[in-house]
Amino acid sequence: MKKEITAAYMHELLKDALLKDDGVLTEAELMRVPTMSVDERRELNVRLLDRMIGRSPSADTLGWFIGQFVTNDGERRKDNPLYEEEGTPLTDWYLELVSLGYDLYTHRPFDLDLIAPGLAHDKINAEQDFTIDNAPLCDWLRDTPYRFLAMLVARIMHDVEFDKVAGNNDAVQDYYAEHCPINDFFTNDLEKANGIIQSLLDGLTEIRSHRERGQQLGLDAEQMRVVDLLWSWVPHYYPEEYVKAAKDIIKAADQSLPDKTVIRSRKGFLEYRKQLMPQLVKIVEKYDLPVDLTDRYNLTMGYMNEWLYSKYLGGVVLDEYV
Repeated sequence: MKKEITAAYMHELLKDALLKDDGVLTEAELMRVPTMSVDERRELNVRLLDRMIGRSPSADTLGWFIGQFVTNDGERRKDNPLYEEEGTPLTDWYLELVSLGYDLYTHRPFDLDLIAPGLAHDKINAEQDFTIDNAPLCDWLRDTPYRFLAMLVARIMHDVEFDKVAGNNDAVQDYYAEHCPINDFFTNDLEKANGIIQSLLDGLTEIRSHRERGQQLGLDAEQMRVVDLLWSWVPHYYPEEYVKAAKDIIKAADQSLPDKTVIRSRKGFLEYRKQLMPQLVKIVEKYDLPVDLTDRYNLTMGYMNEWLYSKYLGGVVLDEYV
């Protein structure tokens, strides 16, 4: 006969799990949760979540804890009787902990003031705070003693920054893939967690500096993208001949576009590219760039085709052009 899951049973289950590690949470602290100040609860939440993430095996404890309250789809579990106690201090704290843990576990932006005061600047769109331009957040990632939690915060920052370039600059996308690998973002190895955080901060800082160099030269996002694809790698220092070639290439590509009334299609794109490529080859030869636009399988042409396809369709393209 299946045992009935009662609220008392859930309280004991969660208490046993949270008190599992000596020194992380005491029973006296647990009983004092309802009367804690905002700052005390924030510090307790961060300390507990960091330990759950760092406990071996990698992050399973956090996943188990979240799973007592929500399904894989993020919906409330109907068989958890604690939801019937919502509004009571201890249960509300559990739900608060689960909410933040779920965001960390699924890499969703959240109010950064939940982990440290002064990190959040945009109270309407939390995603805007997960950026390399948020200096207080970057300092926190470097200095906080909660390294495993910081690792997952860094993962969210990675995803937000990656989404900004996805479909907009393939060279930068590849740089992120090379320097900011996301497969290792769950680990219970402290040295590895620190390395992941530092690699991500270094990589995002490098790309920001690269973007700023282009802006200082008066280049817009598309011009920087074309210089990047011609160079086939980032970062670089925007050589003069590459900048000139990029501007000529964009001009030729714009002038060759079909009228706006023409329905776009993949077949139409292939025709557009076929007519345009001889002009682009001449431009590359004019500036004596070591770029082979006759080899459609090299990296430059891969980037070129994605850019041209996006331009042809009039927007961002996230699938392959053929």
